[in-house]
Amino acid sequence: MSSPTPDRSAEPPADAPRAAAPGTAPGPETPPLPRITEKQARRINAPVQGMIISMAVLLLLVLPFVWLQPRPDAQPYRPDVDVAQEAEYVADEAPFPPVVPEPGEGWTANYARWDAGAAEGVPFWEIGWATPQGNFIGLVQTSLANPTWLAQQTEAVPVSASVEAGGAQWDVHVREESRDQGALTVYSGEVDGSTVVLKGDAPGAELDHLATAVTAALAEVPDPTPTEQP
Repeated sequence: MSSPTPDRSAEPPADAPRAAAPGTAPGPETPPLPRITEKQARRINAPVQGMIISMAVLLLLVLPFVWLQPRPDAQPYRPDVDVAQEAEYVADEAPFPPVVPEPGEGWTANYARWDAGAAEGVPFWEIGWATPQGNFIGLVQTSLANPTWLAQQTEAVPVSASVEAGGAQWDVHVREESRDQGALTVYSGEVDGSTVVLKGDAPGAELDHLATAVTAALAEVPDPTPTEQP
């Protein structure tokens, strides 16, 4: 007679979840991954694509201007104005012959222009030069100067000395460099009926050179006829 077979506990299937061990909390379930539709994906990518297209269009607009810009040279650009030609344009309007100095090689005229004196009441002719040493000197000429106008042109810098250049006597006004203002040297004088002011950051040697060229140029033209101010 066979002995009875002892009862065996039923084993759970292989894919059944295992029970947590006694004394431990059950672990959280892994959430399902979100899924987006193709339409939603196109909507999300649309701003990025639009930004890329906008940047490409902007580059296409900017690059031609960059390519067309001249390359910087080692020396800064200096306009070379024809002073004699500009003087011819204003000769009929000016009550005095506009001076046309010839300082020589290395001097470059940056501007030459006529000011009718609407603000100060004193018409004047002015020229600006870049000097061979890389400095600047401006010339102002009139035959109708008054003390107020002259103080403006000399920037109210007092006279500190007097020099002779080109056979004319010049008052020298010197302003030292400070935190608020740059250094300035001014020559002012009466030359053949004209009041001439030379000013800039150039040293005295270059101012003397230009003053000599001014007196030589004015000596070649007839003396201007003074015009009474109203």
